[in-house]
Amino acid sequence: MEQITELLASLPAEAKDLRINLKRVLEGESLDTEQTWGTALAAAYYIRHPELTAAVLADAKAAGISEATLEDARAAASIMGMNTIYYRFRHLMNSDEYNKRPANLRMMRMQQVASSKVNFELFSIGPAALAGCEMCLKAHEAAVKKDGMNEDNVHDAVRISAILHGVAVALDSI
Repeated sequence: MEQITELLASLPAEAKDLRINLKRVLEGESLDTEQTWGTALAAAYYIRHPELTAAVLADAKAAGISEATLEDARAAASIMGMNTIYYRFRHLMNSDEYNKRPANLRMMRMQQVASSKVNFELFSIGPAALAGCEMCLKAHEAAVKKDGMNEDNVHDAVRISAILHGVAVALDSI
């Protein structure tokens, strides 16, 4: 985690908790290495902080993360950039007039994954949490649990994303 460690060293003393938390979650808890880094990378892309994204990507590659996982992390962040806005709109409006209409949004990449369906769904959870999209969170949680994952896995994906968001905020404050 050379690039992330270097980036974290630039954070002010007030962000010490973020330095400790990020190192801990990226060492892996309930997720395997591919899932941990794929989740982190999808969140970093979604957060759109170039310096943070570059550090996460460099360290993911240094950790030997597969190109398939890197592709799925990019794709999950991109699709969630669309879906979290649209489905949060439907949820917030809570209107039959909108909810009965077809989304009519192409999302074939979610079915044509490079790594695995469960990983792609897992990588989508962090952006859903970051956007506060209840519909997306529930849908992706159900998908990963159907494929054998559990609440610990979902919880860790959200923690990774939340900590990365905190780091981006701290980086912008210096």
